[in-house]
Amino acid sequence: MAFLAPLFLALGALAGVPLLVHLLRRRVGRVVDFPAVRYLLRMEKEHSRERKMKNLILLLLRMLACIALGLSAAKPIARLAGVGHSPVAVAIVLDNSMSSGLVVGTEPVLEALKKDARDLIAALAPEDRAWIVTADGKVTGGTPEALRDALGAIRPLGGRGDTRAAIGRAVALVRGGAPRAPVVAVLTDGQVNALGAATDSAVLSGNVPVLVHAPTRAVSRNRGVLDVVPEPQRWTPTGNVSASVLSADTIPWRIVLNGRTLARGTAPPGDFARPAAVSARLSSATQGWLRGAFELDADELRADDARYFAVRVAPPPSVDVRNEAGLFVAAALGTLIDDGRIARLGSANAGGLSSQGIARVVVSGAESGGLGAPILLLAPSDPLRVGDANRTLERLNIPWRFGAVARDTVMARTNSQLAHSAADSALEGAKVMQRYPLLPTTASAAGTASAGGNRTDTLATAGNAPWAVAGAGYVLIASPMVPTATDLPLRPAFVPWLFGVVAMRLGDDGQLINATPGARITLPANITAFEMPDGSVNAAAARTGFAPTEPGVYLLRRDAAQTGALVVNAERDESNLAAATDKDLLARISGDEVSAAPNASEWRSEILDQTAGRSLAWPLIAIALLALVIESWLSRMSATAVHTINASAKSATRTRAA
Repeated sequence: MAFLAPLFLALGALAGVPLLVHLLRRRVGRVVDFPAVRYLLRMEKEHSRERKMKNLILLLLRMLACIALGLSAAKPIARLAGVGHSPVAVAIVLDNSMSSGLVVGTEPVLEALKKDARDLIAALAPEDRAWIVTADGKVTGGTPEALRDALGAIRPLGGRGDTRAAIGRAVALVRGGAPRAPVVAVLTDGQVNALGAATDSAVLSGNVPVLVHAPTRAVSRNRGVLDVVPEPQRWTPTGNVSASVLSADTIPWRIVLNGRTLARGTAPPGDFARPAAVSARLSSATQGWLRGAFELDADELRADDARYFAVRVAPPPSVDVRNEAGLFVAAALGTLIDDGRIARLGSANAGGLSSQGIARVVVSGAESGGLGAPILLLAPSDPLRVGDANRTLERLNIPWRFGAVARDTVMARTNSQLAHSAADSALEGAKVMQRYPLLPTTASAAGTASAGGNRTDTLATAGNAPWAVAGAGYVLIASPMVPTATDLPLRPAFVPWLFGVVAMRLGDDGQLINATPGARITLPANITAFEMPDGSVNAAAARTGFAPTEPGVYLLRRDAAQTGALVVNAERDESNLAAATDKDLLARISGDEVSAAPNASEWRSEILDQTAGRSLAWPLIAIALLALVIESWLSRMSATAVHTINASAKSATRTRAA
């Protein structure tokens, strides 16, 4: 037996009150001898055994009533008899991921899940504890009314969320509800990735029962936009937009840029594994950061009918290329110049601004002098010039130094949180044969603020040492751009990477960050506010935080200037509406008692029928009431008998007096 409110066991001490009264009544006072008293004493002797038995029964009944009331107040549960279901601590995990917004019939799948949750809440007893945990990790507890209100406010998320983490949090919640029987109740739409991919590690529930219910539904033929990629990020003023479209048949599409529809067409059929490819070349006369969207006509799942992107429209950036940068860098920049994506800064303008008013970018080896910012710095080809290169870094107040040359072959690895664009990600997997491991000066470690107050980020590492770093107005690479030092110049992504560094990381364009709803992000330095899709402005509280939960384009602002964009789109896997089997869902949860229920009523009854015991409160209250009723009846019978004896004594006294 266990007690939900053990402090109320102290009420059982009230059982001593009837015993105390009974003992006090046995005290003998002064004896007065007169005829009526002698008659009463004689009658008492005649009925002594009966009277003692009644008094003992009354005493026991009163003590039983007090003990039963005290026990019932402590809310006992036991494996024996009881009424109602076992007191449970239940956490309802509600999968409100984007796919739960699919309309089946006349209402979204999420509404059916919320109805099942309401029915479970209505079946709970006052002794039960309950919480609602949604896929975004939000927890709501309290009274049934509060839980019902919370259910009414739940809407489909803009992305997948993390139902696996929600289940883990629910397990921790119900374990704290002892001695109630812990149970986690999972309501999901049963989408193939609802509880994570097959390659994800299983959620550990231990000895906490987990019951899963996924309503059976027909497979929907979804139409959605899986990907959209603008190329390049900076349009001057022309660019290309490519998209992947999921549809069982042909479907019209349109591209909207800055509120205007610039292109239309029809996409061929394509499935999730082989989506249809759509591409359009666009041009915009409007300069600055522009919001864009690739849209389809609405279907049953509205959330993936549009996918967002952002581009920067501006004149080509101007560059000043020093000879020390190497032939491969010069050739790549020449390609970009011929394509009109950058412009070469003439010698007449080398000391200041270009004729277009765009700040110059110097691309050079780090050993040269007379550099201005912003700059792309490369390690020297000759190890004997490392000393000159380090003196140049010191003069430029760059908090890094080249270490001793290393010639072992290693692979470059990028920091995914700081890969703000595809250009940064292009460093991933580059082969490095010659490098000068970068060493931070004083307290200016990677990812921390330098003495001048400017933050530096490690974009890529090689051999567990920083290989590519970026700061305010510079990018530093720890290898020369020659094939004997690294294969980066030979990779197809080298030219886009170089353009991304020159035009976006070092230019005045700012940075583009792609994220999923609610994902952890790291903002560029000195971002002060977000410009929301509706035009309102919200302050940026911290550099590291979480992306908005609603898809869209959020422009990054430094004071009044737009310096980049945060593009939030749902995970493409959420558009795959294939249903997972119960076996697949249960395989994502590892525990002693994990099961799936085919229908809501069976799922609800299994949740409430736990083996920890049933409530004994009401049976104990019934016992107390029965004891009080019997005690009242016996007390009335005793009072009637005493009244009869007293009347007989008075009658006898009057007769003798006569």
